[in-house]
Amino acid sequence: MITPEEPLRLETVGVLRNGRRRYDPASKQRLVEACLQPGVSLAGLALQHGVNANLLRKWVAKRQLQNGDGQPEARAPIAPAFIPVRAPSPSPSPTGSARA
Repeated sequence: MITPEEPLRLETVGVLRNGRRRYDPASKQRLVEACLQPGVSLAGLALQHGVNANLLRKWVAKRQLQNGDGQPEARAPIAPAFIPVRAPSPSPSPTGSARA
């Protein structure tokens, strides 16, 4: 368990030519464990450590699936954008009507 006094540092192992960073697995694991503590803001931790919040969320979900200790947050089903509407069939015109 990580205490508030213990500093979390996400160590960068290297930076590729395309700008992607590689992180130390041990410091990455400590950051993920810190995210799983109750009451911790994942977005806040991501901001503190200079990591994209979506990337950190992906790391947390991957860890949860690997250990089988929970599912990533479930999303509510989305209502369809379009609802089919049936137009009424045209009524037949009266046969004996005269047009003027």
